[in-house]
Amino acid sequence: MLTMLEEVVLLAVDEKTGGLRSAREFATAYALVGAVFFDLALAGKIDTDTDAIRIVNPTPTGNATLDRVLADMARRPDLKTVKQWIEEIFLRKDDLEGEALRSLIARGILRHEKSKLLWIIDVERFPLADNKPQQHVKLRLAQAILSDEIPATRDIMLVSLAEPCGLLGYVLSESELAARRDRIRMLCNLETISRKVADAILSLETALRSAMTKAL
Repeated sequence: MLTMLEEVVLLAVDEKTGGLRSAREFATAYALVGAVFFDLALAGKIDTDTDAIRIVNPTPTGNATLDRVLADMARRPDLKTVKQWIEEIFLRKDDLEGEALRSLIARGILRHEKSKLLWIIDVERFPLADNKPQQHVKLRLAQAILSDEIPATRDIMLVSLAEPCGLLGYVLSESELAARRDRIRMLCNLETISRKVADAILSLETALRSAMTKAL
């Protein structure tokens, strides 16, 4: 099974060009951090309530990325909220995207191609070697949004990551998303950790864009 981090990165791969795409790049960068926390929550390593996020099982998962973040959390008890941790790891510039891409390549899902633009600029692309995993992720998202059933926790988490960074637009049409806006909002608020991550992504992206605007 893919990690949530791998699923979000895979969703951002353009199936035609192999390029990485994002309607809201800053929010997507925050969402990658959020995906790691979802992976840790699904593995039973962390839990969150209305105020704080905490470790409930410090034993390693066997995944290098997840275990690094879990160890970091154990060393920094002063950081207590989802928002604080997402900002901390974002500012640390961990290459979560690169780690997920390397894993997807190793799994045989993506290929890595490098070329030159105007003979000078390196252009990297990641064409799909196996399109079934990406199609599976898209199908789960579509079913979660278009159905009236309560989805699996993992799919609720995936919606709450894809929504704030605009990745749902690669799955459903604008009219479909507009018609199901209340449903999407409900799913993003259904789980405590999903709500905290989605709120943190939106808040941090808004603050970053405001700071960039003031700097111009």
